[in-house]
Amino acid sequence: MQITVNGESIELAETRLADVIEALGYADKKIAVALNETFVPKPQWGSREIDAGDRIDVLSAIQGG
Repeated sequence: MQITVNGESIELAETRLADVIEALGYADKKIAVALNETFVPKPQWGSREIDAGDRIDVLSAIQGG
């Protein structure tokens, strides 16, 4: 299935958000995720289904100063 992650088009077989996050290597990182521009709380990742054409944005906190 074709989806967009952080502006880059990719092909994945996973259909749940939690599986997509793991496949992308973010499983152990502190991140926030938006699906089609809507924030998805981490407890919902396992039940949220992904469809072809969806847009996922993965955001991580950075220190500033």
